[in-house]
Amino acid sequence: MRKPSPKLMNTSLRTAPPVRTPVIPALGPAHRFRLSNGLPVVAIGGAEAPILRVEFLCQGGRPYENQRLVAGAATDLVVEGTRKRTASQLEHFFEQYGTSLETPNVTDTGNLSVSTLNKHAETVLPVMAEVIAEPAFAQTAFRRFMRQRRQQLRENLTDNDTLAYRLITEATYGSDHPYGYNGFFPDYDRLRLDDIKAFYHGHFHAANGTLLVIGQIDASTERLLDATFGQLPPGPAVAPPVLPPTPSGAACLQLLRPRAQQTMIRRGRAGIHIKDPDYPALVVLDTVLGGYFGSRLMRNIREEKGFTYGIDSELDTYRFDGSMEISADVANDNLQEVRQEILVEIDKLRQTPVPAAELDMVRAYLGGSIAMELDGPFGHGWRYRSAIIKDYEPVSFLRRLHETIRDISPQELLTVAQKHLRPEEDKEVIVGGADRLPEATPVTDPTLPLNR
Repeated sequence: MRKPSPKLMNTSLRTAPPVRTPVIPALGPAHRFRLSNGLPVVAIGGAEAPILRVEFLCQGGRPYENQRLVAGAATDLVVEGTRKRTASQLEHFFEQYGTSLETPNVTDTGNLSVSTLNKHAETVLPVMAEVIAEPAFAQTAFRRFMRQRRQQLRENLTDNDTLAYRLITEATYGSDHPYGYNGFFPDYDRLRLDDIKAFYHGHFHAANGTLLVIGQIDASTERLLDATFGQLPPGPAVAPPVLPPTPSGAACLQLLRPRAQQTMIRRGRAGIHIKDPDYPALVVLDTVLGGYFGSRLMRNIREEKGFTYGIDSELDTYRFDGSMEISADVANDNLQEVRQEILVEIDKLRQTPVPAAELDMVRAYLGGSIAMELDGPFGHGWRYRSAIIKDYEPVSFLRRLHETIRDISPQELLTVAQKHLRPEEDKEVIVGGADRLPEATPVTDPTLPLNR
């Protein structure tokens, strides 16, 4: 084989290949219609395999509660039997068709879903509709639910990662906010089955829900949907909730766990809305800061200084609010250095435009990630699902996101950073074995009442 000349070899070593941003495909169209009871349907067809995923989503999540924990309890108990079938009979029924009823854990909505082969849909979907329309809410199931939740709470209160999550959400949104409150034993003491039933019947009905259908869909599928979910009771639509304001100003909370070998840092603030015009730019900014392995937080704090195995930032959005948070688990002795370096990286993004080469890498990463997520009708359906839960228009949203990733300039990103990165308003939570911080407010260890 002929060897390349030294000149060609040196040139190839000096010239890096260009970074190309993948094209994010446009969101596929959804067929929207209503069943005979008025229940809106969002259908995404085109699947090659004969598979059907059906999910009922209703405005019955935490923002609509009149009592703590009642929304989650209603969603969990709905699969514990109907007037015609016990919980074990339901489980056996779905198992014989290779599927199960799922109750996805979603904060804003109450959800019930099933995936099945098209040939089983005529048998499976009527039973799913039965579960929604005729839940038993038996006392035995309620007592079992309470025992399980109490045990889960005991376990959660001994886990530092769970504690850090509970504390940062409460600090960010407030202890009376549906996105911020944490359930404790007295909240379970106040739960009554009659209250759960009343909440369920007031929210889980056709006037308050949407049916998301993904897979192979034809006219016979639509007729089946109407013969099943079209028979759900209509009910009254719920009023939009009035939520309490989120806490203003900075706060630093610390929970000491002297035996812990590590300390967890969680910091962020509320006020990040998915329908904010700046949100697509915030996706880019968050990725630069800590949203992927090549981010600034990772390069500085993990790669260069070795203070942590992992550190990241994340946009966490809901229907009525959202947050931008930074998370890291560090050795106890490195706590102060990591806290300082987080502020250093935030300040850099507020003071200096991101270099074009770095921004191009982020464009390529985001474009490729989103393009992969949209592979096939189920990927497109997941975008529609997010839009139903968070109440935004998905087609134009994805188009704006693509255009922003492709076109945003370093100066525009700097402006967004100066507007939205405000460490003076951040809430910070420290959980672990590090020494007490003089500026932190101590938090009482919630494991103290675990003798219950």
